[in-house]
Amino acid sequence: MPGLNGRLAVIGGGFVGLNVAVHGALRGLDVIVVDVNRRVVELINSGVPSVRDVYVVENWVKSRDRIRATTEYPEVNDATWVVVAVNTPMKVYGRRLVDMLESDRGSMDDYIDFNPVEVAGRRLGEVVRAGTLVSSEVTIYPGGTVERLGSGIEGSSKHKLGETLQLVHSPERINPGDRVWNISNIPRVLGGLGDASVKAGIKFYKEILGIPVAKATGLVEAELSKLIENAQRLTSITLVSSIKAVSDTVKVDFYEALEGASTKPFGFQRYRPGYAGGPCLVKDTLMLYLWMRDRAPRSPFKGLLKQAIVLNELYLEHLASRVEEVAR
Repeated sequence: MPGLNGRLAVIGGGFVGLNVAVHGALRGLDVIVVDVNRRVVELINSGVPSVRDVYVVENWVKSRDRIRATTEYPEVNDATWVVVAVNTPMKVYGRRLVDMLESDRGSMDDYIDFNPVEVAGRRLGEVVRAGTLVSSEVTIYPGGTVERLGSGIEGSSKHKLGETLQLVHSPERINPGDRVWNISNIPRVLGGLGDASVKAGIKFYKEILGIPVAKATGLVEAELSKLIENAQRLTSITLVSSIKAVSDTVKVDFYEALEGASTKPFGFQRYRPGYAGGPCLVKDTLMLYLWMRDRAPRSPFKGLLKQAIVLNELYLEHLASRVEEVAR
């Protein structure tokens, strides 16, 4: 594809960001990656990908000449499109997470570090020019894109989101190591702050990047969609893990039963037991639970997610005890 008019800036050179950068370069865009980690910047500029995901590695040679990295936000100034792909790590895990949830103490910020996305917002506001499209691919609770990213942009600039600056949210859906489904062909949910933002976002993802797009009504619907996806996976995995744990105790062959259930040709999706970990499943389900807790504190319906997170963490302890038994 020939070079396109316009420059893409990607904030964050990690797993999500570098996938975006590589795909943008393959589509003919010149890409600037901004990362606070100098080692990441040095790797990219020396011709070495900072992450080893299959899509990045297999397309690196074809894309790297169009990709450059920096720690300096002012280089974003002439970008037509900005994709924010920074991490928001969890602060608590394991038994401490269980204790905090069971006592229902702590705010969203006590569980999750939103500083990277808030800093990105403030720094972008200082340099981004009018007319730029800012797209957040940071998985976040409903309302979080405006509260954590957008407010920082407006607070450090003269821009008005949805007017002088377009803001959309299109949560990443990358499946690590998948050679079939990747950033180029996985449909993306997209919502924006007003019609102009949505229109600009669809044009960017669908026409410029060539990615299928499912339009959401607004930002919060797009934000919620990603949390639903991963909360469903975590609760489903926790369900089969819980059944497996009890089956082990009473000496029932769980896997034979699972094979039997899997013969049903409809209405059943097979999940295998295990800890639902990775960087997304627990964090996304946790954000969804905390959002539900804070918005509807008296609702009983938030309890399912809370219990699923707790049981998922306890399953690690169950596995450790099983290993101990076998080792004796």
